[in-house]
Amino acid sequence: MTTRPSTGAKPGNSPTGSVPRPDDEADVARIAAQAASLVPGVSVVRPAAVRLDDRSVGLDLHLITWYGHSVPTIAETVRAVVADRVTAQTGLNVAVVTVTVDDLLVPGVDSCGAAAREDG
Repeated sequence: MTTRPSTGAKPGNSPTGSVPRPDDEADVARIAAQAASLVPGVSVVRPAAVRLDDRSVGLDLHLITWYGHSVPTIAETVRAVVADRVTAQTGLNVAVVTVTVDDLLVPGVDSCGAAAREDG
């Protein structure tokens, strides 16, 4: 009979853990980007920084939005949605979500611009 180390168990995690802890900053960045991309008016999301410690996380996100949407409203909605989703999926307290809007896309002018901007 061979024994193997258990998978998924990490120090500090509850064995019955209702909320799995992220493996690293990349997991938190992925969760944050997916959540932010659901906000109406957001075209592109780039996680810029993830500051992770034992109990909390800080996030910096860069967005490209569509012209005609309220930038302050989008930024505040992204902050709330990302904080809720990251907390729900990781169990971490979200200390701060900093949102920077890098560009506005104009409908009819930038129809292909979002894909080109993701590379640069």
